[in-house]
Amino acid sequence: MTKNRVVIFLGSYQYKVQNATRNRVFSAKLGFFTLSFNMSLFLLSIVLLSCLGCSEEGLVDPHGEVELSPPSSDGFQAADFPTSNGSAWTYLNVGFGLYNPGEGEVIEALLEETFTIRIEGTRDISGFTHRQATVGEIKSIVRTDRGEEERVFRAAIDHLSTNARYFRIDSDFLDFDLPLYATYFRNTPQTYTESAFDVYISFLDNPVLHQKHFPPRLIWDFPLQVGKAWTVFETKTSPVHQVVRRVVGADVSITVPAGTYNNAYLVEEEIVGLSQLPALKFSADFERLENARYEPAKYWVVPNLGVVKYQYNYLVVQEGVNLLFSGDFELSDFELPADNSR
Repeated sequence: MTKNRVVIFLGSYQYKVQNATRNRVFSAKLGFFTLSFNMSLFLLSIVLLSCLGCSEEGLVDPHGEVELSPPSSDGFQAADFPTSNGSAWTYLNVGFGLYNPGEGEVIEALLEETFTIRIEGTRDISGFTHRQATVGEIKSIVRTDRGEEERVFRAAIDHLSTNARYFRIDSDFLDFDLPLYATYFRNTPQTYTESAFDVYISFLDNPVLHQKHFPPRLIWDFPLQVGKAWTVFETKTSPVHQVVRRVVGADVSITVPAGTYNNAYLVEEEIVGLSQLPALKFSADFERLENARYEPAKYWVVPNLGVVKYQYNYLVVQEGVNLLFSGDFELSDFELPADNSR
């Protein structure tokens, strides 16, 4: 079967990235990154999944809501993590810019990039009511010779999706990332579990594709206490994938555009085995490649607010070489309903 090649041209372009919180300047000189896969098989699999993946569930009236018991004073409790409908968090990209200029497009500066996660509505997943956390489009403000303009697009912007640990064909993950459109979670007095998700595939007629996790993912295991660790998920079939989280700090001070907080919990998330892989990354001036290794993602979580900052590494395999990139996002704005009931 003929293999089509999908070429992501990052070009040889230079632009200044000006950020209000960092005021740093980057000069990016990137070449070609090529992802190769069997497009025919991929499209056929997507069509089959889109036909079969939603047969057991759909948008229905809520049932099975969980009432949280009053929290104790020991550690970060489930009741301290906002999950009400209408809750929203807007994050500012304070790392390397994500917007990729089109062919022939000249960008003088990338001024700002933001996106919003919003809890809105419910969906029945395997007989249980789950809340929907919608991941908004990335909004980039760029400067061109015509002035400031907005660009809107989607990209993978979290630790596990950028490392291709979401969408599966058969029993294994794809070897490239897809942007998340939404995740579906349910919470109890002890846990926050993600059971399903939507990805956005722009070339499909219906670009939003739904898929369940198997097994579901234990995103938060309450109460959060320093030294606590848990498995987010672990696959049983080869190749085995395991992701673990651990609480490494409490009462951590952190300043982000949304404010300064002195009571953050610092949580690390590790894809087991990635740190053992040799990798290369671009130098600060993007003139050369340097030796590097994957490090766990970091989340700063504030009670009654949520995640205020997160950082992560991700690997892109190019012609047998592991290239290491990073993401860095900080909370710039938020909306929390007065009634934070579940």
